[in-house]
Amino acid sequence: MLSEVLIQSISKIHPLSQALIDRLSNVTRQVSFPKKTTLLTQGNICDKVYFIEKGLARAFYLKEGQEVTSWLMQENDFIFSVNSFYGQKPSYENIELLEDSILTSLGYHELQSIYRDFLEFNIIGRVLTEYYYTLSEERTFSLRLQTTKDRYESLLKMQPEIFNRVPLKYIASYLGMSAETFSRLRAKVK
Repeated sequence: MLSEVLIQSISKIHPLSQALIDRLSNVTRQVSFPKKTTLLTQGNICDKVYFIEKGLARAFYLKEGQEVTSWLMQENDFIFSVNSFYGQKPSYENIELLEDSILTSLGYHELQSIYRDFLEFNIIGRVLTEYYYTLSEERTFSLRLQTTKDRYESLLKMQPEIFNRVPLKYIASYLGMSAETFSRLRAKVK
């Protein structure tokens, strides 16, 4: 059975027909994983998109032997490696859970089949793609144009709860700064 949380989330974008709900119920899978579970390892092909019903995940890649956090996703977010999933090619990033989590997964081939069979899901997919692309572009401009202090204050304003849920070293990396810079900045801004 398709989770009510997911139905509510995507129904806000476009109404779902009963036939689409039935199909999604047949091809999605609700799974529970403990904290520190790796959903995707660099070099593997991302073959699932995950909807986070409960929990928190991060995407990261390795640069000069250091982990760089590229995304932090939580309840009501979708997480997957975009290039790997859509291109069905090896991923350059890893995805791990930072909390015990409940996820709903949908495979690549099942998603393509639903896109072929249900026009309304194409609309949902387009709106979600636009939303996450916009977030990605905002993040890119933030890293390029904002000062470290501006990035920190923006995250504090937009997602204050993240500071209680994510290890500070991952937040520092996500904001594009060293742990030391992050620590000094936190002390100043408090």
